[in-house]
Amino acid sequence: MIKTPESHVVSKANQRRSFRSEKSLLDAMDAAILRELASDARLPRAELARRVGLSAPSVADRVRRLEDVGIIAGYGAHIDPARLGYALTVLIRARPLPGEMANMVEAIRATPQIVTCERVSGEDCFVARAHVRDVAEMEAVIDRIIPFGATNSSIVQSSPVPDRLVPL
Repeated sequence: MIKTPESHVVSKANQRRSFRSEKSLLDAMDAAILRELASDARLPRAELARRVGLSAPSVADRVRRLEDVGIIAGYGAHIDPARLGYALTVLIRARPLPGEMANMVEAIRATPQIVTCERVSGEDCFVARAHVRDVAEMEAVIDRIIPFGATNSSIVQSSPVPDRLVPL
């Protein structure tokens, strides 16, 4: 549970819904901390404190608060799939047949080459991103989904806008 400035308690389940009130908790220092951590999540707290002009304990408290309210959702390594032999990145748009939504979701979840999937509005229901070694593996991934609906796939040629931090 967290307390917001409005003095009401927000459960972990309601944190997403309370994003607007959480965003209002950000000040310029929080934004600076988030920018630094987004560029290097392994930054030692002392170095982070030096870069933003605060003491290490103050930075630690702010980072802990940002984690507690869910603004910092986790830390991770950026891994290049191509360096692991996954030569192709594929975007798969999928639309389940009537009554096949749960089966399609399960097929997507059970396919390890699919690294992310989002439910979207519009003609398709899902957009998934998969990393595969070759066209044959791409076909096998699509074949796991296709019994449950229609798919349309595209091979990613490049990423002119890499993952980046949202505006703070």
